[in-house]
Amino acid sequence: MIKHKEITLLFLLTIALAACSFVSLDPEARDVAVSNDATSLKNCNFLGNTTVSLWSSASTFQSNTKVADQLDTLARNQAATMGGNVVISNSAITNSQETYRVYKCMSSHNTNNAPN
Repeated sequence: MIKHKEITLLFLLTIALAACSFVSLDPEARDVAVSNDATSLKNCNFLGNTTVSLWSSASTFQSNTKVADQLDTLARNQAATMGGNVVISNSAITNSQETYRVYKCMSSHNTNNAPN
């Protein structure tokens, strides 16, 4: 009976961890967009690259979509500190890490904002 309780507790703990969001959007990054269209950035100024990562086991407890969303949030946070307002992925996610290109675009630039 104890073994059954331990397995149930472990299962519930795993579900709880998977549901947690480990990354929050900084207030300064609210207006930073995540773009999927590099051609829309031709009139923007490239500011540099940023590589963001989650703890190495994050993908063990979370879906690929959740990991990607959290990496996008981290990239938006970093872009805000660099003076950028648009990020675009520049690499595949590897070991819960991804590189983004950071741009400063005119305020009329139309991109797909990531959810806050």
